[in-house]
Amino acid sequence: MRDRGKNGDDAGGNELTGSGSSPRVTPRQAQILDLAAAGLSDKQIARRLRVAHRTVRTHFENLFMDQGIRNRSQAIAIWSRRPTQGHKARPADECPYPKPFPPGFVECPAYEATQMVTLDISHRPLGAVWTCRHLESRLMPNTDYRWYGACAIGDAEARRRWSAAIGADRLYEISQLRQEVSAVSGPYIQRLIELKRAEQSEARPGVGQMQGVVDEFMTEMMRLLQSRKAVLDELHLPLRAVLQLVRVAIDRFVEQGLSEPEWEVPDEVLTQFPDDIRSYFRPRQAGDGRDKLDHTDGETA
Repeated sequence: MRDRGKNGDDAGGNELTGSGSSPRVTPRQAQILDLAAAGLSDKQIARRLRVAHRTVRTHFENLFMDQGIRNRSQAIAIWSRRPTQGHKARPADECPYPKPFPPGFVECPAYEATQMVTLDISHRPLGAVWTCRHLESRLMPNTDYRWYGACAIGDAEARRRWSAAIGADRLYEISQLRQEVSAVSGPYIQRLIELKRAEQSEARPGVGQMQGVVDEFMTEMMRLLQSRKAVLDELHLPLRAVLQLVRVAIDRFVEQGLSEPEWEVPDEVLTQFPDDIRSYFRPRQAGDGRDKLDHTDGETA
């Protein structure tokens, strides 16, 4: 055990990081402390790292014994204010959660579950994994090649503001509705992928085949969304605007496929939604604190 200061405080408050440049914690302890500092409970940390709850507790107990730390809160406080010499600070907008996100993930208030289709070098689908609608790749500052997983909304505070502005209950209901839409659209997307793949071979299908699939898809979407109109109204999502958004999305997929980067809702579609829901479709601007359709500076969002 280490000596205490005059007031009973830890005399070596930075002992977790050591007196030199290298931390006096194991890599696993560093992972646990990072997640604890992000606000996760021991059980949540155990799920993220896929270890037993008791394993997390044992690591903390070892820290208490080896470093003379009184409790979990003190360990987090010391870790959070550790010096960063030799370690570049991580970007504030970096997503702190392990990927891929597991089903039922709820730790982040702004998490919007979506399935990402992975492709091979020939742009053929390999499978799908759960990801977040807001997760994107960004270049690490002051590097030419290092990338990190960033949140389009911004840092932790921006995510909390965005979630609070829309409302946790409304976000949950929208997420449920999106899953219904995904379940219906999946088979049609697969058919379009197959047709687009054939289009690149000698046996080119007629444009009418793809258009026929799109028409069937929109008919099915109309049926689904009309049956859920009461829910749409409650969420401030006008049926006509949602249908137009779906049409824009499917047309864009037919034209550009899965390999194209994410896109933003066009202004002409966004203006059909009430003001209080627009930040849902433009989370990046919401995180920056900018008005979604402010053209006074001469730029378009």
